[in-house]
Amino acid sequence: MNRRAFLALGAGCVAAAPALAQQAGRGPLQLVIPYAPGGGSDILARPLAPVLSERLQQSVVIENRGGAAGNIGTAAVAHAAPNGSVALIANNSQVINPYLYQDAGYDVARDFAPVALMATTPVVLVVPASLPARSVADLLALAQRQPGGLNFGSPGAGTPGHLAAVLFGQEAGIPLVHVPYRGSGPTTVALLAGEVQMSFSTAAAVEPHVRSGALRALAVTSRERFARLPDVPTVAELGVPQLADFEIDVWYGLWMPAATPEPVLDRVHAAMEDSLRDERLRQVLVSNALVPRGGSRAAFQAMVVEESERWRKVIANNRIAVD
Repeated sequence: MNRRAFLALGAGCVAAAPALAQQAGRGPLQLVIPYAPGGGSDILARPLAPVLSERLQQSVVIENRGGAAGNIGTAAVAHAAPNGSVALIANNSQVINPYLYQDAGYDVARDFAPVALMATTPVVLVVPASLPARSVADLLALAQRQPGGLNFGSPGAGTPGHLAAVLFGQEAGIPLVHVPYRGSGPTTVALLAGEVQMSFSTAAAVEPHVRSGALRALAVTSRERFARLPDVPTVAELGVPQLADFEIDVWYGLWMPAATPEPVLDRVHAAMEDSLRDERLRQVLVSNALVPRGGSRAAFQAMVVEESERWRKVIANNRIAVD
């Protein structure tokens, strides 16, 4: 079966179940996560589902539909029936992948209605404790002296960690060499072993090793400091002029198919906003290095457009592709 047919088959499967449920009245809301269990989207969705179900007075069912770096599940929701019973929980990759792949199977602007920004997690610039760099200034000086530049690890080509490092190297004017791994776990192992000299990793992946002293956190890339690592400065605080506007978060959003009726989008958005104010849920998210967000649909839409254009330029300028 070729890739396009595989995407179409996935879309058909997701579309059929909600349509059957709607025939019997308000059926369950199916939250599709386009990745395998255990990732950030999954960690967010599992505690969210029962709280959202209470607000919607409707059952909420999670389905992990991984494959093709998230493209299979994302395309399935993009082409599902817009009857209000299927939604997508995804991260930055939803707006990045269409520029990385010749055919991701969906178009963000055409196929999706953004519903809610749910949470963010900061990206942390980390180095092995053995590296003689105790600050970003030290790291920049070391990169300039190192023949060929420093090696940085990432969870794979085109991931937020990869693109963050590419953008950092560009704006700081230092040479960096990409070493891709298969996920954040192997990247962290490589850092601990000294196979690579730096990485832009999510807080959840590296926080325990920063606390143990095995890794050194030089900066967080969010606008404000991360509450769980309060002594780690933001990149903007460092006083490096070319990095004054450097800001990157891994963010998680909720989308529904583009033709979903406005009243349905507003209803789900309101339920999500209410859910994100639930103190039980907030405590769980914070304990997993996630920062609850929220905001208007219009603000989320504007952020999606801005992020899409930002990463389009980075990918195009550096000729990054994965197929």
